[in-house]
Amino acid sequence: MPPRYAQTPGDFLTLAQLRGMSGLEFMQALAEGQLPTATIAGLMNYRIDGAEPGRVTVTGAPEFGHTNAFGGVHGGWYGTVLDTCMACAVMTLLPKGQYYTTLEYRVNIIRPVPLGMQVTALGEAQHVGRSTGVARGEVRGTEDGKLYATGATTCLVMGDPA
Repeated sequence: MPPRYAQTPGDFLTLAQLRGMSGLEFMQALAEGQLPTATIAGLMNYRIDGAEPGRVTVTGAPEFGHTNAFGGVHGGWYGTVLDTCMACAVMTLLPKGQYYTTLEYRVNIIRPVPLGMQVTALGEAQHVGRSTGVARGEVRGTEDGKLYATGATTCLVMGDPA
């Protein structure tokens, strides 16, 4: 099913509804198009493709609107894609009642992604505790398999387990 991008704030679940689902249930519903996803995903031309415990995959392709003043893909595009896959990997390990926000993330761009080239980003949770979650990620060319960027994140875990 194609992704559904939120059109208004009312398209999102309320916090109470979100807390009624496990993180994995929520992420799988986004990946399967059952729930609308963040508008930034549409703006940045990527989608959440898969979610399993501790892992989230995102695919996308940068477009001209994602370039910097030199015509290359802006670092913010890499950061947005990596932040999504890494932080969402943390979310997959949270029980009902908990959710997260990104505290910080780091991006290392290895080589430029050509405009229009599809990439796959994989986020993998390394630790999820009662107050923080840590994950790493990588962006690879979907067809060539080359490594284009890596990242790491720390997330703040909020709420109380149900």
